[in-house]
Amino acid sequence: MSARRAVWEVARRELVERSRSRVLRVTLALLLILSVGGAVAAARLSGHTPTDNVGLVGARSVALQPAIQLQSQAAGRRVHLHLLTSSAAATAALRSGSIDMVLLDGSRILVKTSRSQPAVRVVQGAVAAQGVFDRLRSSGLTQAQALGVLAPRALPVQALEPRPRNYDRNRALISISLSVLMLALLFFGQAVAQGITEEKSSRVVELLLTTVSPRRLLAGKILGIGLLGLALLFVTGAAALAAGSLAGGAGLPSAAPEAVALILLWFVLAYALYSVAFAAVGALVSRQEDLSTAVLPVIAVLTGAFYLALIAVLSNPNGTLARVAAFVPPFSPMVVPARMVLGDMTAFGLAISVMLEVIAIGGLVLLAARIYERAILRIGAPVKLHRLFAPRALQPHRVRPRPKERKPPRPRLPGSKGSAEADHDSRPGQTGRYA
Repeated sequence: MSARRAVWEVARRELVERSRSRVLRVTLALLLILSVGGAVAAARLSGHTPTDNVGLVGARSVALQPAIQLQSQAAGRRVHLHLLTSSAAATAALRSGSIDMVLLDGSRILVKTSRSQPAVRVVQGAVAAQGVFDRLRSSGLTQAQALGVLAPRALPVQALEPRPRNYDRNRALISISLSVLMLALLFFGQAVAQGITEEKSSRVVELLLTTVSPRRLLAGKILGIGLLGLALLFVTGAAALAAGSLAGGAGLPSAAPEAVALILLWFVLAYALYSVAFAAVGALVSRQEDLSTAVLPVIAVLTGAFYLALIAVLSNPNGTLARVAAFVPPFSPMVVPARMVLGDMTAFGLAISVMLEVIAIGGLVLLAARIYERAILRIGAPVKLHRLFAPRALQPHRVRPRPKERKPPRPRLPGSKGSAEADHDSRPGQTGRYA
């Protein structure tokens, strides 16, 4: 059997066995629900102006209707005004949730829970503006002059590093995308380690190694599980893009296609890097109970890269830390997508980062393959790394038996067995002394 055929047979076996798992099916269903539901909600909600429901009680509150509407429009919001007969009716409407706040007699505001909601700021601004307008009119200014005083010309604002219009939405999108990437790497990376440990503890690997070499077996296992993970991410990403485009409204953020493409690319690279590390750790242990402790260093590096991107890079995608971490292979899968979407990282920087990642993958593959082929048949306590790289690590230690000491020959006495005198004994029929 050729090397390519052997690797593909092992990969096909992993694809078939893992796809039958109920856990994988439940995970796929949950990801589809979350991705499609989130895309529809983002598209529909982002296309609507936020609306406030304000209750008015008393003649002075009713007189403030034009000011409230103008203030709400200036704040980029929409307001629905509800005329209520009494404070008791207003309290009942607040408790039922039909209105957000109530203006009582133009002097007091009543809310259910939060005092800092946008509707409160809109009404407070309207009441203040109306009070200034009334004082200006009473001083002798006309209505046009009073409105001119209340609406001065806005000063031009210049930004040194202007952000895109959809920066906040793109930032939320890349945060969710990085979370999905980390969960996928953890799930499928641990699946590799768990599968290797199961085959080792059950001695199934001994049967497999009679028909395929250790390196081909390892390559097929990593390839099969990786193809399954890539298909899972591709289906959920395509479903989210399709749902967002069909949902109407303002649609998904502008960087959604780029983010999905980057996540798929870096899943392939990050899975190749981290899966071989999980595979090497899985080959070192012989029991499932020891696996959860053994994989902690790999999980710690992956989780650290995720939080580095989530906290440091998203807050300052063009900072020194983000620029350096983008070219460090364990951190690149999390940092580069954030910098490409939110920062100023170019295609040339992306190519350099990918090249460094490929070099790191090649070195780690050679190391993990050596560990795997030398540790996969060792049963018992976890194997120490320094013993794997010792010369002739696979051969058991054998103690050579000491050669037996040869005793010096006894001097042959006259008449003893074997002597010439015994052969010529005078007594017939006897050949020796004790014959």
